[in-house]
Amino acid sequence: MNFQILDADYIGHESGPVIRLFGRAEDGQSVCCFVPRFEPYFYMNADGELDKLATMLKERFDVIKKVDIVPKFEPVGYQVSKKPMLRITTMEPRNVPEIRDDVLTLPGAKEVYETDILFRNRFMIDTDLHGMGWVTAEGISESPISNDHIYCDSIFTATSVRETEKLSIAPLKHVSFDIECLPIDGSMPVPESSPVIMVSMSFSPAFNGHDTLVLVSKKVEGSDDDVLSFDSETQMLNRFFELFQEYDPDIVSGYNINDFDIPYIADRVAVLSNAGETVRPTVGRDGRVLSYRKIGNRTMVSIPGRVVVDALPLIRSQYSLKRYTLRNVAKELLDMEKLDVVPSEMEEYWLDDGEKLLKFIDYARRDSELAIELILKLRLLDKHIAVAQVSGSLLQEVVDGGQTSMVDNLLLREYGKQGRVIPPKPSDELVAIRNRSSEGLKGGEVLEPKKGLLENVVILDYKSLYPTIMMAHNLCYTTVVEQDRPEEGKTIIPPSGGEFVSADVSKGIMPSILESLLLRRVETKKKMKDASDESEYRVLDATQLALKILLNSFYGYSGYTRAKLYSLTLANAVTSFGRENILNTRALINGGISKVILKDDSAYFTEELSSIAPNDHVVSLSVVYGDTDSVFVQCTSRQEISLDDAGLVGSKIAATVSASLPDPMELEFESIAKRALFIAKKRYAIWVFERSGQEWKGGIKVKGMETVRRDWCELTSKTLNRILELVLKEGNVEAAVQHVRSVVDGVRNIDVQKDSDIIEDLTMTRMFSKKATSYKNKQPHLTVAEKIEERTGTPPPVGERIPFVIVAGKDLFVNRAEDPEYVKENNIPIDVDYYIKKQLLPPVERILGVFGVDIANLDYDSKQKGLFDFSDKPPESPVKKFKQKEAEVKIQQTPVNKKSQSSLFDF
Repeated sequence: MNFQILDADYIGHESGPVIRLFGRAEDGQSVCCFVPRFEPYFYMNADGELDKLATMLKERFDVIKKVDIVPKFEPVGYQVSKKPMLRITTMEPRNVPEIRDDVLTLPGAKEVYETDILFRNRFMIDTDLHGMGWVTAEGISESPISNDHIYCDSIFTATSVRETEKLSIAPLKHVSFDIECLPIDGSMPVPESSPVIMVSMSFSPAFNGHDTLVLVSKKVEGSDDDVLSFDSETQMLNRFFELFQEYDPDIVSGYNINDFDIPYIADRVAVLSNAGETVRPTVGRDGRVLSYRKIGNRTMVSIPGRVVVDALPLIRSQYSLKRYTLRNVAKELLDMEKLDVVPSEMEEYWLDDGEKLLKFIDYARRDSELAIELILKLRLLDKHIAVAQVSGSLLQEVVDGGQTSMVDNLLLREYGKQGRVIPPKPSDELVAIRNRSSEGLKGGEVLEPKKGLLENVVILDYKSLYPTIMMAHNLCYTTVVEQDRPEEGKTIIPPSGGEFVSADVSKGIMPSILESLLLRRVETKKKMKDASDESEYRVLDATQLALKILLNSFYGYSGYTRAKLYSLTLANAVTSFGRENILNTRALINGGISKVILKDDSAYFTEELSSIAPNDHVVSLSVVYGDTDSVFVQCTSRQEISLDDAGLVGSKIAATVSASLPDPMELEFESIAKRALFIAKKRYAIWVFERSGQEWKGGIKVKGMETVRRDWCELTSKTLNRILELVLKEGNVEAAVQHVRSVVDGVRNIDVQKDSDIIEDLTMTRMFSKKATSYKNKQPHLTVAEKIEERTGTPPPVGERIPFVIVAGKDLFVNRAEDPEYVKENNIPIDVDYYIKKQLLPPVERILGVFGVDIANLDYDSKQKGLFDFSDKPPESPVKKFKQKEAEVKIQQTPVNKKSQSSLFDF
């Protein structure tokens, strides 16, 4: 039997713990595979006579099944040889955390290792299985250990399972659901008093011929067969859970279901049960009922045998949007409209038995449709599935954002193969010590930019800089020199200090993992070129992205104070080599290879040619900016530099610098900025072109400017984007200034009733991340939240982004924040001075100020002052016009809302 692993857990049995693997087979059957005879264990490091300590452990703790003496390396440091440790096997998995502290009270006991690994993960690591990996079950018995309450098509026991290589994804079944509750007087519903009146479900593939179903807790006349009506809420909910189990989904999704729908249903079921109603909220493949748990501000939901996917946090992590309401997300990402029934009218629509009720049903249906469309059309799970397959973590762990667990998983596997142990997660006290020491961690090198507008800037990137540094210099927890030392001349000393053994003495575990990931990524990208169909291409593309993510996660893990393994020496060594690298690159380009000659469609250095003819195309090079792993090189010449010319120069620089680097470090030519506007470190905008086949495709990219910040209003973003287009694409600062003046004039003369679109552009949003009483200082979105509560009786839910505008008045601006809809309904005037002087002009000044434009005068009436009448003498145009035939390039605007996903850690 072959199947793809969706989930894993264990059950207790008289013979010992039994692993359960849940999945979906190639033929579409859902699977539950029992695997017995795997035992829980952990390690102990101790001094003295280990055989006596082993005997003492078995005598003192009756939950210990056996104790073995095994040779192991300690977690950190180069070690010449292994040392004997104790491997302690317990009766049940729960015994490990129960006794891990108590065993340290015995004489000679020093440390315990691997005491916090979940039993299911221990099994998958030791048997080399991976989340969403394909496995073959062997030694199958059709008599399962326990099939009580197992909701799967195929249930069996296997003596063993082994992973098998397979590219495809099993025919997964998706269900998305959304609930509607009856609010009292339009206020936010609460499970204690507001019943669930509708549940909409969307299916992929269809369920008994239906793509959607809407369950309604009262009789509905004139509806289609995809509307199921009931006499009561209890009947409706019971049928919902029955349909859920009948469909047997693998992926359970919705929009904000973790923070609203699932907790609400679970709480509502409890309310009904307390009132004497009988509700059976069975959802797990093992018969488990619907439940949730709170961890801080997060709501965690797990359903045995299935994967719960809330589309909202996935959208937040992958797309940068102003607002994350389902309406806004669906419109921006799917170009689909959410139907509208405002909360204040829901009771009216519900009490109606005609068209309004049918409209309410359509409204409910659309919400679950949009949720499943987001998951499937945006392919939100592709990357997560691939990360699970590569790291070994279960898909639910990856979806829930368990970043450290993915690196832990890879390290545990390789540590185990090489006979090393790993410590448990650090205590809060140890984390506090690490936090204090981490103040000594220095980041990457950022070169001071040449400020202003530059043309023909070649952009080069170091390919996976930190991972390749770790590989090139054998930097690892396992190679740092502490007590044992290699022979003289066999160590590497980073610029930051510390000492590591070279690879010919002992290859580090992290460099080995990184080397494997990098090689696999190269091979995967080659396979993409030969993919047989679109489905195979998508799987391969997701795999190479997952490999990139994990490659770039190891450095961040080494400096993460809550990681199981932490080394400030290691983290500083990596960044110090990075800083040295970019400084050496600048010196090489500016000093050693400062000129390139273009001739016969090739690039040469002066020393490669016997002579230079008067008509040869000579290009001078100068590093104008650098940031950690990127180098920006300006190309200047008496002749015009085409994109192809700049490409030749970039490739020549990359090859030359790469030749000076240790393997596998490599500098790659990435793109060309026809114009680049540098304002300060980490703040620039570029009109950049990348080669795509035989064409150059271009767009504007922005870093560190307000165009990509959500705490500014949309008008600021739109204005800045237009300014950058005029400056970068047209080289026309005068037109940019005129555009700002026209925007300012528009704001000055705004009419709230007529200019509703402008009101939308003036709206700002901020996250309502905690209750208003928990904030120390008054903030505008809190003011609006309080006003909404005062008007409706219920505050907005925690986690919602609150929209607001600033209205005119003499009070503090924070008190003048108002709900945009309320402003339009009541024709309240906007504080135009706030928007012009606080929102619009400051970021404009940071861009146009580079050209000497006096921003203060942009707010003058255009009839009173000329465009450049900012001084007695108008300044000379700061930009020369750059002419380029339209046929030379095809411009394709780069999407600006997709977030970078190159690393799981962001320090």
